[in-house]
Amino acid sequence: MISMIKFESKKIYLSKSWWVLCSLVLLFQPLLALMSAQQIANLGLTATPETHPELIQAIPPVDYLGFDAVLFGLLPMIVFGGIYGASEFSHHQLRTTLLCQNNREKVFFSKLLALLIATLWLGALAIYGTIEITHLGLQEQGLNALTLSSIAWKFIGYALIQWLFLTTLSFLIGHLFKNAIVPLAFLIPQVYNLGNYLDEKWPWGKYLPVAASNQLVATPTDSFSHQPIEGLVVLSLWVSVTVVLASYVFSKSDLGGNY
Repeated sequence: MISMIKFESKKIYLSKSWWVLCSLVLLFQPLLALMSAQQIANLGLTATPETHPELIQAIPPVDYLGFDAVLFGLLPMIVFGGIYGASEFSHHQLRTTLLCQNNREKVFFSKLLALLIATLWLGALAIYGTIEITHLGLQEQGLNALTLSSIAWKFIGYALIQWLFLTTLSFLIGHLFKNAIVPLAFLIPQVYNLGNYLDEKWPWGKYLPVAASNQLVATPTDSFSHQPIEGLVVLSLWVSVTVVLASYVFSKSDLGGNY
């Protein structure tokens, strides 16, 4: 199993999509955070839409600054998860994989664990780096960029959980349907406020995965409330049900000669 995880990890790190993802979340995302922090520093942390009409909402307390930029990285993470989940079913890669290891359950869970490990370290590095750059950009108005605060560290953990669960869910849906389009069509519109819109309009909207994940990272100035336990339970149910379905279908279905 360990050798299979190493094999799958190598496939991740040698793929072009992985390096595109790294450039977006490790370079472009912190750059966006720095630009946003400099604008906030110029306005002042006490700026409101009444005093500055260009603002849509009040600036969050200093402990929560930078997490709007972290949301940018969620999109490429979801895209990568879907692509990786469906990758075995293109260009006959599955044949090669099953020649190396014919136990389908081991193949499936080694891919899942390799993705979790890659997402964990990349997400932790990208999210912490983004928050650190934000407070460097705020200069004397920001927190200590190295130590931050207990609230900031807590929300770094919440953001990392959000990235882990939604990337994993995208992978599982892509693997289940053998196509990357399905998870992207399901999750990306939710990232672009559809999930929050449905949450506001219908009671069941909060049980959609992205709306549930937003409960983890909601700041005091957001329209939705911060309910991390409820969000974590809903996300866990989504991932648990999908992992059972995806592993069962992959283990029991006749793949034929298409893959």
